Amino acid sequence: MKKQITLTLLGLIMSAASFALDPIRGITSACVGATSTLSDTTTGGTWSSSDPSIASVGLSTGVVTGISAGTATITYTLGTYVTTTFTVAATPGAISGTTTLCAGTTSTLSNPTPGGTWTCSPSYIATIDPVTGVLSAHMAGYATVYYNTGTSCTVSASITVNDTRGGMIVGPSSVCVGDSVSLFDSSGFLGGTWSSSDITKATVDIGGMVTGVSGGSVVITFTTSGPCGTAISTHPMTITTTTSPGTISGPSTVVAGGSISLTESVSGGTWSSSNTAIATIGATSGIMTGVTAGTAIMSYTVSGCSGLASATYPVTVTAFSGISGNVNFTGVAYYGAVKVWLIKYNPSTFMLSASDSQTVYSSGTSAHYSFSTAVTDSYRVKAAVIDSIMTGTGYIPTYHANSFYWHDATVINHVAGVGDINKDIAMDYGTTTSGPGFIAGDVTTGANKGTSGSPAVGLKMYVINSTTNQLIQQTITDASGHYSFSNLPVGATYKIFPEALSYLTFAYTSIDLTSGAPSMSAASFIQHTISKTITPIFVGVRQIKSVSSSVATFPNPTTGKLNVSWETNKDEAAAVVVTDVTGREVYTTSVNMAEGAGMTQLDLNNLGTGLYMISIKSASINYNNKIQIVR
Repeated sequence: MKKQITLTLLGLIMSAASFALDPIRGITSACVGATSTLSDTTTGGTWSSSDPSIASVGLSTGVVTGISAGTATITYTLGTYVTTTFTVAATPGAISGTTTLCAGTTSTLSNPTPGGTWTCSPSYIATIDPVTGVLSAHMAGYATVYYNTGTSCTVSASITVNDTRGGMIVGPSSVCVGDSVSLFDSSGFLGGTWSSSDITKATVDIGGMVTGVSGGSVVITFTTSGPCGTAISTHPMTITTTTSPGTISGPSTVVAGGSISLTESVSGGTWSSSNTAIATIGATSGIMTGVTAGTAIMSYTVSGCSGLASATYPVTVTAFSGISGNVNFTGVAYYGAVKVWLIKYNPSTFMLSASDSQTVYSSGTSAHYSFSTAVTDSYRVKAAVIDSIMTGTGYIPTYHANSFYWHDATVINHVAGVGDINKDIAMDYGTTTSGPGFIAGDVTTGANKGTSGSPAVGLKMYVINSTTNQLIQQTITDASGHYSFSNLPVGATYKIFPEALSYLTFAYTSIDLTSGAPSMSAASFIQHTISKTITPIFVGVRQIKSVSSSVATFPNPTTGKLNVSWETNKDEAAAVVVTDVTGREVYTTSVNMAEGAGMTQLDLNNLGTGLYMISIKSASINYNNKIQIVR
């Protein structure tokens, strides 16, 4: 018996010794004082550093802290071990050198910490040689120079570039005989000199006050001597005894609910509409908004030498028969481009396709979109900010009215010829969090259930607090199909949600992060390219059953209550969609089908009598059937 026990223990030891760990994941560099979280897909091991004076590592967390410049070997041990080289870069000192220059000149900057790289932004103001630190100034403005010695090991300095050119003279382009107007120069230089090309027509004092003397034209000049030489700015003016209302320019038609911008050739006037029930216009902005179909006269009135004068411009408002609304940004202002899609949905195939799209621009709080050619159909509207990269937090792609998942979006059942307005999108925003929590996983593609293939690259992934349903962070899968979320608070339950257009996606749920177990590195998914679903691969082994998944609906016909029964070999979440004879969605919900046999009831009492199509779809179920509602 003793010999048998000894052989068993020896076999276990040999099995553990031959156990192969996956390579260590994570960023393997940091600057002094910074941290980086490493992980391995096989959990339960311990971490160690070959030189804690260079880089220390948490025994169970894998959090590496840079201590001093150099390299150290980080080891992960679990029966056997794997290693990776971790590089710690020195924190650079302060930047020195001349940081105020004239356009066209250069300056050499330096840093006491060697081995770093120089960059400058924006490059149209100034550029810098990445090795020598020679700074070249191009045009007036402000820039920032950065010196980097490693991952996030950066110091910066502000750069000011002055120019020999003067600023633009701002102010009225005309003045009445006997009246005075004020001009000013936008360069900001003090101590400049004002002058008039013909003092018999107009004079100008030391403060830029121009007084009309007689009819004609003059050129007003502002001469400055700045840090980079002498600059001259000019401003032509007309001296008159009459009032000119100028000329109105802009579109002559607008749809109801839409807006256009009108402009005038003279400044200082006031806009008005002849019929505000048809169209309104901003008194000073010139932005006209259509209210209802018809024609209204826009007027621009100025006060001049001979009193008031007005220019008029007729604008026709046409009936709006499309889909429009605002993309709203709350909490954090966003200035920039926004892409908006008009999406059709095929309930029999669960496929989404963009029938139209447009790019609009946000003023900080909102951006207006309008699709005027939408035909009769069911639509979803989606918006996304156009960023160069996808960051951990920020505004994420959102559907009307406020959903980051297409199946939960509010459906717009549009009828051609009827306007669907105010279909606003409240953009969802990730939250900034702090904590030791870490979740990671991989996404692979496969032809169908149970098969796997190449990595799913560039797939959008979201981490969500399961209790509050609050979006925490977003990311995309890398070239190996891997994704990760860090800085998550512990003591919370999370779920990971992938999203891909034309795919029915299911979340990886019940990820509990605690102080004792702050990481989960195996929240993986498979993207089924035939069934068009993305499903989680749960950790652990389940008993394989021979029972195939099946669904039934009854009674049929029904007076309004429809039973859905199932038999499935695993827990599944299914999407339910009911459409009318035209293909428009009239009812949507989701059903959590527990493993084994079960049943739930749908309430269709809000639907009228007639024939409908019901579709029920999950990772393993694709059920379609006709149902009839009778009263």
